Amino acid sequence: MFRTLIITLASASLLAGTPAIARGDRDQDNLREAAAQGQVIPLNRLIEGVKSRPPYSGMTYLGGPQFDAERMLYALKFMDGSQVVVVYVDARTGRIVGRKP
Repeated sequence: MFRTLIITLASASLLAGTPAIARGDRDQDNLREAAAQGQVIPLNRLIEGVKSRPPYSGMTYLGGPQFDAERMLYALKFMDGSQVVVVYVDARTGRIVGRKP
């Protein structure tokens, strides 16, 4: 009986993860489609736009962008000396909307 419970819980946890993976794929597909239609700025142009503005022009882009599909924001990581700086950029306008730290 205990073994059945463990197998059931393990199966449920695997199945519970599937929608998140599928949603992430849909977000990426929607993002690509929006970029192709000119609704959002392509990621490489957003990165170059941020790097062209002080104080980010002297920073190194670290890669690994994260995208928030609900708010249409990218979180881009840069290295400023020994500190990681996360810059939040509106994917539709290219406007920097925040930074941490």
